[in-house]
Amino acid sequence: MTSKNLIDLRQRKLRRRKLRQALLIVAAVLVPILSAMAGISVYLSMHGQKSIPVRLAERVANWFVPPDYAFAGRDRLNILIVGADYDYDNKARPLPRPARSDTILIVSLSRDGEAAILSIPRDTVVRFNGKLHKINAAHAIGGPELLRQVIEEQFGIQIHHFVQVTYEAFVKLVDLVGGIDIFVEYDMHYDDNWGKLHIHLQRDFHHLNGEQALGFVRYRSKGYRHFCPKCKVKIEHWDPRGDWGRIERQQQFLKTLAKKLMQPSMVTKLPHLISIAHRYVATDMDLRTFLSLANFGRQLDIENIKTASLPSIGARSRALGSIVVPDKEEAPKVLSDLFGSTFFPSIWEQGVGSVGTKIRFAARLERSRKTQVVKQETEEKPTESQTVEGIPINNEPIEVTPIEPITPQNSPPVAPENSGNEEQPKDKSVEKSTQPSGQN
Repeated sequence: MTSKNLIDLRQRKLRRRKLRQALLIVAAVLVPILSAMAGISVYLSMHGQKSIPVRLAERVANWFVPPDYAFAGRDRLNILIVGADYDYDNKARPLPRPARSDTILIVSLSRDGEAAILSIPRDTVVRFNGKLHKINAAHAIGGPELLRQVIEEQFGIQIHHFVQVTYEAFVKLVDLVGGIDIFVEYDMHYDDNWGKLHIHLQRDFHHLNGEQALGFVRYRSKGYRHFCPKCKVKIEHWDPRGDWGRIERQQQFLKTLAKKLMQPSMVTKLPHLISIAHRYVATDMDLRTFLSLANFGRQLDIENIKTASLPSIGARSRALGSIVVPDKEEAPKVLSDLFGSTFFPSIWEQGVGSVGTKIRFAARLERSRKTQVVKQETEEKPTESQTVEGIPINNEPIEVTPIEPITPQNSPPVAPENSGNEEQPKDKSVEKSTQPSGQN
């Protein structure tokens, strides 16, 4: 390389360095201004007032990330959201492979401003690789891509994008918004040293930080029943519904978190939210699509979002443990209502809808109260046969024992009208949404 070329190269590097510095200065000046204008815009919009600068800021946002950009000409957009932690070895070190998914949600958005959320129980039985599996095994085997494929091929639901959220991202997000005020309906005490999960919440109004909120949405009533030996607390109330109760809490929490994110003060924290998403969230969406969805979310009515869990029948299998078998009659009705033309009944019937033909329900009914173990079930590592290997499909259907649906023995707890807690939500709609809706 000649000396002239070296000089030209240095000059180009110097110009790029100066350009980056100029961009940083411009960003440092414009970001606070735009954030303030966006915050003012949201506030005034909520009160039916719009100034000229506000209207200008909205036009700029709608020009760069219009709400319908993410739809790419579609009338409906379905997004798979997966919540998963790491799997650990016997020395508590994270394993590099994908983990089992505890939370599987499908968010459906329509261009006319409607939204729906479907929860799929993690123990739902599906077919793939020529075997019967629990659906959370799909994520453990092939990550969110395989889980997306299984849902499309077995449930007949078209999935346009996926978002994989780690528990670390969840904790940081809740802490960033300043925590969540919520009513804890049941005493929650559970310790899992293997999975590094420790939950200790008592029935009352609470202001939950990130770690506590994670325990709230992950708790499914396995663990202590009458007394917590570690925290030395008598358990007065507990939720016997297992995964069904957890699904209700997750949907309740998502609505509460969405309300918090819609507050004008959250606009100033947008750079931090993007940083968390970039570092801890895996998705196939580009940044512009992601921001377009955030812009679209401003027009959603949180109170009118449809929520449902997949209609299913609980059962127990020797090989797979506790399983959930989709209801062949009721499930397609719910899916059609939530997903419209993006749900294909013919694929459902050939996929998950036909799983029932591979399962034979025993005549006897297993009462769940007899199967609930009082002792702590926390030190056992999940066996591979119950999570990944699955059951080969042959001519003889596997026999399972149906489980009697569980309902609380006592009447469901009701949020007190005036608990004297300063952190009690004052919004009556929040109080109403925290009351349990009973057995799914």
